[in-house]
Amino acid sequence: MMGQPKRHVSVLINAISIIVIALLTTLLPAYSLLIFFVFYMFVLFIVYRFTMKTGKMPPPSELGTPLYKESNAMKVAVSDPGLNKDLGQQFKFLMVTIAISILAIFLYSLYNGLAGVELAAYLLTVTGSKLLSNFLNYVTMYTLIFAILYSLRWAVTRRMTYVNLIIPYSFAVYRRGIVINNKNFIALDYNLCFTLNKQRRFIELLDPRSKTSRIRLYTETPTALYERLVEVGFNECKA
Repeated sequence: MMGQPKRHVSVLINAISIIVIALLTTLLPAYSLLIFFVFYMFVLFIVYRFTMKTGKMPPPSELGTPLYKESNAMKVAVSDPGLNKDLGQQFKFLMVTIAISILAIFLYSLYNGLAGVELAAYLLTVTGSKLLSNFLNYVTMYTLIFAILYSLRWAVTRRMTYVNLIIPYSFAVYRRGIVINNKNFIALDYNLCFTLNKQRRFIELLDPRSKTSRIRLYTETPTALYERLVEVGFNECKA
């Protein structure tokens, strides 16, 4: 299953992350920067897992005989003249994402050197508890930083053509779904659809609701693959 997490799920993940990271930072202030960086990477990883979620590999006895098998997908891929451009766009977006992540450390230092000092002192006078005031201060800081970073990420994705492109080196089509790289299983999902590109010899699986995550299946015989996907129940994307 592919697709972006629903908005309320994304908000819930961020809210829980902020509370947990604020609590850990309050209890372990000496490791605050390390805790923040690890948790920020963890949240990005969780969001990524939502964009590309594969199921548990069924036993071979349950899968049966493959209806279609491609063991040399990468050989076909390297002959695609348009692949370098697609990967270049993906790499460019990755670099922007890394730059935004580095900005997170700058924002952390900036907040602690300016607003954080004043807010912590104010909260201490209001609550009368140093532990509680520190916790509320960290919650405020992390909420502000996450809001800025995700706003920047949202703005970038609107301006840049971004696709999370997955290219398996091998795959096989079964009645129950598709096995990629001999270890990941994509169950037959009626929310997924596929597009065919005969000239470049590939078929892409995607979630039409987001279209940002795609599995590109390169093969010497894309028409035969098309027929097998239709046979097991996958639908072609509507224009």
